[in-house]
Amino acid sequence: MSYLSLYRKWRSQDFDELIGQKPIVQTLKNAITNDRLAHAYLFSGPRGTGKTSTARILAKALNCEKGPTPKPCNVCQNCVKIRDGHSVNVIEIDAASNRGIDEIRELRERIRYAPVEGRYKVYIIDEVHMLTPEAFNALLKTLEEPPSHTIFVLATTELQKVPLTIASRCQRLDFGRIKLSEVEAHLKKMAESEGFEIDDKALNLVARVGEGSMRDSISLLDQLVAFSGHNISYDDVVTLLGTADEELLFAFADAMTAGDTAKLLQLVRDGLAEGRAAQQVTRDLVGHFRDLLHIKVGSGDSLELLSDHLKRLEQQAASFSLELIKQAIQALSRAELDMKWHPHARLVLEVALLELLQSKAPDILAKALPVQQKATVPLPQPKTAPTPAPEPPRAVVSQSMPVGSDQFSQIKAVWSEVLENVKKKSIFGYVSLHEGEPTGIDEKGRLVIAFRRGYAFHKERLEETRNKQAVETALQETLGQKFLIECVVSDGKKDESLSAATVAEFFGGKVLA
Repeated sequence: MSYLSLYRKWRSQDFDELIGQKPIVQTLKNAITNDRLAHAYLFSGPRGTGKTSTARILAKALNCEKGPTPKPCNVCQNCVKIRDGHSVNVIEIDAASNRGIDEIRELRERIRYAPVEGRYKVYIIDEVHMLTPEAFNALLKTLEEPPSHTIFVLATTELQKVPLTIASRCQRLDFGRIKLSEVEAHLKKMAESEGFEIDDKALNLVARVGEGSMRDSISLLDQLVAFSGHNISYDDVVTLLGTADEELLFAFADAMTAGDTAKLLQLVRDGLAEGRAAQQVTRDLVGHFRDLLHIKVGSGDSLELLSDHLKRLEQQAASFSLELIKQAIQALSRAELDMKWHPHARLVLEVALLELLQSKAPDILAKALPVQQKATVPLPQPKTAPTPAPEPPRAVVSQSMPVGSDQFSQIKAVWSEVLENVKKKSIFGYVSLHEGEPTGIDEKGRLVIAFRRGYAFHKERLEETRNKQAVETALQETLGQKFLIECVVSDGKKDESLSAATVAEFFGGKVLA
């Protein structure tokens, strides 16, 4: 006999076995008991919360030989056939693959015939939002006035895509995500019954990863049994999922409060060296700082974490200000978004972490710069002596200046000095400016900095207020004249090796993998 997956083996078989949907269970039980069944139901909610299972249980309750009853016997011929998927009176339709008007027309033809066995024909249309507009129109009249022996159950994970004309003809029941404690209790019951061991810490992580979906949590547990056998540890879950373990997350936060730049970068290297993706590490850090946020504002009880983990979070939260926690969540969330299109996900994470340190203590980065790099930076020149070129009248700056003008030529001639000046004011402004190229002065007198397509990440970083101000101040100090800058994206070509060289210089001469 072929192996039966755990989520199919443990599918709820009656209303009392459904987890976490008490209002819906009570509504359907009362409807059956009081003979107040609707002709059509619309079950909406996240995946893995029991929509299809509830529809099948409803079909059994209506067609059980002892029914209609809110407690189907599960042993009569009708119940067994429905359970095994062999009943001719329970028709399940996958709207994702049967979404056209022809399938709905066939349904309308078949619906007129009375049930062969039992009392009701039950049509379960899963992912109903996938039907085409023409199919919805064909279903409309039948759904409004079906034969008395027919009940429709429409299930969807995207309620907003179901036309209002369809939803208004159904009794709507909304399935919520299942509570973490209920998922844990059910998984523990399954583990004991199946004869394998899983520690509480691992069980908690499995339930949290499921995010309120019982099916996802059970599927992960099934996968863990295949991976590690009948004795599952927390490390097994971390290894299988590729997530950052809690020690790594706590170490990241500790390094941030200590202002330890080298430690932060080392932790990034360690996390990726163990096979984790930069996106996953970033996502896990966002979750960790979210937990710290809840602790900081006094809502830690809502996290449903193990007591030891909760205590460690409380101790670490004491080292953070609420403002820094919010900054960390914002910066890391933005980094996770940037990684979707940036070619160097690791660099995005490292820059986000270093920016957080800069906002926490601006002098930390200066101390972290390599000694040999500091030696190559020229000392600031005193501004007591006039610059070689006389300062033109301010009115000239605001006029349109072509690319070949004397002022633009002057800027190009001292561009390397401008870069070195920016480096002293903002290392992140320097890294981003190094990826751009001055291309001219626009009609408003602004210096245009152009970035190649694919380097919009650096353009956006340079447009941040503190970095933009650093560049404009450096221009004024170097040229003795005020210039605003305008960042644009162009198709111009630029040396590909410049990005790697810039990053290598910033991180002490080591090119990042």
